[in-house]
This record gives sequence, structure tokens and C-alpha cells, in this order.
Amino acid sequence: MEWSLHIGGAHELASELWLSRFVEADRSQLTQPWSELAGRLLVTEFGDIRFTHCAFGNEFCEHLIPSVSALQTALTAAQQQQLSFTLLTPYVSNEGIAALRPLFERLAGNGGGEVVFNDWGVLNLLRRDFPTLIPIQGRLLNKSLRDPRVTPMYATAPAPSSALNVLQRSNLDCESYAALLTGLGVQTVETDNLPQGNDLSFAQYGLRIATYAPFGFISTSRICMAAGLHYRKADKFQPGAPCRHECQTHLLEYSYTNSPFGNRDQKFFLKGNSYFYAHTESMLHALFAQIRAGQIARLTWQPRLPMTVAH
Repeated sequence: MEWSLHIGGAHELASELWLSRFVEADRSQLTQPWSELAGRLLVTEFGDIRFTHCAFGNEFCEHLIPSVSALQTALTAAQQQQLSFTLLTPYVSNEGIAALRPLFERLAGNGGGEVVFNDWGVLNLLRRDFPTLIPIQGRLLNKSLRDPRVTPMYATAPAPSSALNVLQRSNLDCESYAALLTGLGVQTVETDNLPQGNDLSFAQYGLRIATYAPFGFISTSRICMAAGLHYRKADKFQPGAPCRHECQTHLLEYSYTNSPFGNRDQKFFLKGNSYFYAHTESMLHALFAQIRAGQIARLTWQPRLPMTVAH
């Protein structure tokens, strides 16, 4: 089992890398209770984990792709701590591909590492020009139903249902798709810990499974609500709007106030261009069972919603 820490910058690697140190890293009044819950339960279940890997970068927005200097600083800090290094990358435009190339050059020139791709063009670039970097399919390419307003109701039904079995599956359950990935040199795939639970039987196709805690993503878009805050109503929600990193200072919390189910106290969050849900205690215990069963090869701890500008 591998334990990875998603960092916002090299400064987070300046001291001992035990999970308990990062349980209270989230300073948001809205999301901190969820990260504290998950961290406390993880420490109770597995002890105070020392991270062996670190993840750096962003999966959701090309405007948050780190600079080469920030990458180099993080790489140096990771090497000093003897951590394996993973660079997270988002879905991108041509401009985003151009921004990623110098990062891949620097990563390849510093001993290599892993790259999580959430865009097939990024995988093509890796295979063509950077064959020494290890590609990992990101969770954005894992097609699952991600609606925490409804799907948890299936998981708490008195008896398992065929609907729940379907909801727990994804495109990774297709043997030909798994064969395509392995043929492209992909051996590890990322998933989210879904509110309805996960069917991880696709591991039979030889794929290693990595996941995240304590947040999962619901959906993401090239149109950013935060970026349009200062625009006239007619100009809001336009793709390609100038980015001033408004997502760093704006977070929206949603509640299911009109839910017909008994989950009106559950929350989800909008930060920048992406919606996220927090892991509940029952979701965490289901995740722990899969870790204990050896179904999950790596867990990445993201102590904050993963929309932080890298430093």
C-alpha cells in the first residue's frame, strides 16, 4: 500500500511527513470538519501514516498549471525527503499542452516520475516525446455516476439491488478498454471513493487502483463561475474568460434543502470550475475495507479541496 500527499508547494515538505501533521491543514470553516473527520479515522484505522509519495499540480484547470520553477522546487524537496513524485495534470487546450511541455522536460531531466493525465492529448504527448515518464489515467477519465444527492440512497437500501451494482461500475469494467490502456503503457488508474461505493473488479485486467481522500469530484467545466463574478450578467459563464485566480478566495457550499430523502444535512462544494463532495464516515469505512482487502494500491491525501495555486 502506497500513501501519497498532495502538496500545494515545497514548503509542505519541510518537516516530518506524518498524516497527523496534515489533518488540520485545511483552514476553511466549510470543509475543515470533513478533512479532520477523515484524517482522524484514517489514523485510528491505520496508525499515523508516513507518506512515501507526493503529488503536485492540479487536475481541474489549466490556469492552475504550476510554473517550471515551482515544479523544480517541489521536485527538490521531494528528493530530499526521498519521496516518489507524481505530477497531476488537467484537461487542456493547445495552450495548456504548451504549458505542460516544459514541466515534462524538467521532470524527465530530474530523474523522471509519474504523470497523471486527464486528457488524451496529454497521454499522446507523453508517449511520443517523454517515454521515460510513467503515465497514470486520472479520475476525470473514469466515467462514473457522481451525484451525491441521490446515489447514497442506493447504498443504504435494505438489500443490494441491481441498480446499485450498475451505479458502482465505470468504463474501467470494459475489458477492451482496459486492454487499450495497458497497450498504451498505462498500468495504474485513479478512481474516486464514490458515495454509492465502488466495484473494483476491473483490477482483474491487471490495472493498479489509486484513489483520493477526503474529497471527491462531482463535475468540472471550462466555464468558471468564480472567474465571472466581476462581469455583467450578459457576459458571465463564457469559456475562455480571463482568469485572476478568483477560485483561491471563493468557495460555495450547497445543501440539499429540497431533497426528498433523509440527506439534507449533506453538503457539496463549488470551487472555481469544479464541484466536490466530502467523504462521509460510512464512505470512509467502505474505503478502509477495500484498502484492507488489498484492492487499492495507493491513497492520495488531499488536505484541501484540490484547487490550490502551486507555490
